[in-house]
Amino acid sequence: MKIHLINTLGTLGITVALFISLGFGAANAATASSAGEARYQQERQSCLDGSSNQDRATCLKEASAARTAQLTTADARKLQDNAAQRCLVHHSSEDRLACERPAQGEGTRTGSVQRGGVLKELVTRSAAPLPAASAPR
Repeated sequence: MKIHLINTLGTLGITVALFISLGFGAANAATASSAGEARYQQERQSCLDGSSNQDRATCLKEASAARTAQLTTADARKLQDNAAQRCLVHHSSEDRLACERPAQGEGTRTGSVQRGGVLKELVTRSAAPLPAASAPR
């Protein structure tokens, strides 16, 4: 009973620590996103007031492309964090790893959200155990 309680408390501590770190990761992503937006507004303003060394159209296009790249990176981070959280329900490390690998892009994907769903498949091969040798007669 004592050992079970210690294991339960250890698991609880690890789970709490993971959720806290994921929370800080989300906060950092939000901060990075707002900083990226502020930078975009700054670059856009320099395009509009003529203080950049480019013509207005090119300057605005490049500022917009940089903003889009920043948003895409933040979205990818959020998706990775969500995938890690979904895999926490698995108690064994083997099951958790099997959950995380497709979420990280391993395996194949078929279908689409527009068509009703995305099927992720990861095939792992392992050797079957050899049958026990029977005793000689």
